[in-house]
Amino acid sequence: MALLATGCAGIRPARMQLPAALAAATPEPAEGIGGGRSGSFRLADEQGRYERRGDRLSLFETWTRSSADVSYTLTRADGGEVAASCRGRQAEVNVGVVAGRTQAFELACSWRGADAALRLSDPGGFAGAGAGTRHERRGTLTAGGVAIELRSVHHFEGSALPLAQPIGYVFSHRGRDIGALELNGPTPRLWRPAAGDALREPVTLAALALALLWDPGVD
Repeated sequence: MALLATGCAGIRPARMQLPAALAAATPEPAEGIGGGRSGSFRLADEQGRYERRGDRLSLFETWTRSSADVSYTLTRADGGEVAASCRGRQAEVNVGVVAGRTQAFELACSWRGADAALRLSDPGGFAGAGAGTRHERRGTLTAGGVAIELRSVHHFEGSALPLAQPIGYVFSHRGRDIGALELNGPTPRLWRPAAGDALREPVTLAALALALLWDPGVD
């Protein structure tokens, strides 16, 4: 999903600001994730298929409820499979100069074939029109006895001004940044632990869910 358009196809899109621990690492593209409701993708030596949908219901142009569902199946390099099911929800109200969320952004995912679950949220709230606050998100992926923290990223490289919506996410474990996902540009890019690291698959599962989401929090 491209969050920021470029002036022409040949221009390199702006890159998200990475934590120092990942700045020198090489990202992997999640190839094949297009704009359709279903399709296939590839990430290095893993591949999968996905289905997704997004809906928006408005009432008198003052109340809006948005939803987004994602499911995907990932085939590991060893042939094993893991399947994800995710649901995202958000509700907003806009009356005159008062605008805000009556239901905060929430994303919940579970997996079959992997002992994992994800919860991600943005508390949101009411604000005056044009307040320009960024919608920071935080969450946790639990996988077995491991907990990985997620936080949204709102800065491009070299820019001091934050975006209202996330351009990507950073994943951390016990206070150490171990992975990242960039959503800007035509192809999502993933930084993840090396093959053989126990944290590699949990980061991969969470990143694919976020890369495939038709985000109800993004207009």
